[in-house]
Amino acid sequence: MYNRLIKLTLVIALCCSVVLAGCSSTDKESNTDTSKGTTTTKSTDDKKSAEEPVSILFPTFQVGVNSSAPLLTENLRLFEEQYGDKINVQLEEIPGDQAYVDKMKILLSAGDLPDLVYAGGYNLLDLALAKDQVVDLTAYLEADPEWKESFTEDDLAFNSRDGKYYGVPEEKQPIGYFYNKELFAQVGIEGPAKTWDEFFEQCEVLLEAGIIPVSMDSADSGWVTNLWLNSMVATSGPEGLEFANAYYPKDFNNPAFIDGMSKIQMMYQKYTTVDAVGGKYEHAANNFLSGKTAMIANGPWMIADFNDSDKTEEGFADKVGSAIYPGNGLYDAPMYGYFVASKDEAKADATVEFLKFITDEEAQLRGLDMIGRIPASPSIELTDEIKAKYPLLAELIEASAAVEYRYPTTQSAWYPNVVDRFSSEAPALATGDITPEEFAERMTETAEKN
Repeated sequence: MYNRLIKLTLVIALCCSVVLAGCSSTDKESNTDTSKGTTTTKSTDDKKSAEEPVSILFPTFQVGVNSSAPLLTENLRLFEEQYGDKINVQLEEIPGDQAYVDKMKILLSAGDLPDLVYAGGYNLLDLALAKDQVVDLTAYLEADPEWKESFTEDDLAFNSRDGKYYGVPEEKQPIGYFYNKELFAQVGIEGPAKTWDEFFEQCEVLLEAGIIPVSMDSADSGWVTNLWLNSMVATSGPEGLEFANAYYPKDFNNPAFIDGMSKIQMMYQKYTTVDAVGGKYEHAANNFLSGKTAMIANGPWMIADFNDSDKTEEGFADKVGSAIYPGNGLYDAPMYGYFVASKDEAKADATVEFLKFITDEEAQLRGLDMIGRIPASPSIELTDEIKAKYPLLAELIEASAAVEYRYPTTQSAWYPNVVDRFSSEAPALATGDITPEEFAERMTETAEKN
């Protein structure tokens, strides 16, 4: 990308020099150094450019009620204090992560990505690389070993292509599920299920007591539902685990996936809320936070919501427990991070400076302290103070140490059009208009178009 930019810049500079040679003296400001007997000439435009901070565009969904919003606000405040005279971060607020992803795809198609893109759990990186819109971060990371050591080799390798680094993550996201201990106790359930058979027995017990067992959704990729699904697939046996760990699978016609979809169909029909079909993550989350459902699959970022009195009742966090999935599984894989898509070198340099500021170890420690975000750096350990501050986080990390099956989310591993197809077909599955086998066939047809 830069080679082309540099060549283009040189051509433009040459043309400009010819044009400027014909300009009148009123466009220039002369400075004479009498001690050296030399005169330097600088255009007023150049002087102005040198004095103005470089502006970079940073759209984000980590705003408003998003649990990461307080951390981002603090990062921006600190960055402004330190770099405000050199770099101006223009924040564009896009509430809702799906709305953010949809907008990034539109900008990607138009060749107009912003300077900094947060891929997070979505595979936007490969889409952007295919359009040659990503800045190679290799030289920046090699020039700053301390920043590079803020990430594991696995995370860097996951965000690399052909030996070049293109992205960096700021955190790790082990994803299990949360359960309402109070609702469990009401029906005599002592703790999280060890097997899927036990899990569905618990669902029956809760249902008989008039408690809706699980939060689910189908719109916007069906995030919560897919977490249940892929855990069933991954813990079903070697073939299921291989499929669950496959990136960009094209054949969904396998027994593990079809059996998982059969269970998802049953869960839609018996064990979840009526708004799950067609509902978004927000519906699923609200149902759990209001005590309407007993379980929700989600990541550790939701822990902050349990303590947010604007989202749930006071003391709700004390009712919640965290668990790994039945069958001894957990989402625990390298994740996509931020990547830079600046169109010129000055903006790229400025964007990387900001990226360093929000992803280095100091920033990761700030995230751990402020919102309980698990650091990406292998050298940061959870102190007793942090464990006491975020007991659910400590509980999940302790449980994850003995996990047997680890796998990525479907959102990061499937082709984007397959993720979209899941959402569009899930309602038909839920109502029984299509079978799990037909669902798998339609997913395969969509994947094969890539």
